[in-house]
Amino acid sequence: MLNENLINYQLSLHILDSLRKMNLITEEEFMAIDKENKKSFKAQEYQGLS
Repeated sequence: MLNENLINYQLSLHILDSLRKMNLITEEEFMAIDKENKKSFKAQEYQGLS
């Protein structure tokens, strides 16, 4: 489960980076979304451990 969360997080980061490079989101939006994604994927790791 931990590896799956890491892969999913990396995929989300790649998508966000693509959106930023195409100027569809700003740097601030990128950072805010990434921060929320980190929380979300971290929470999923803890749920998988229980």
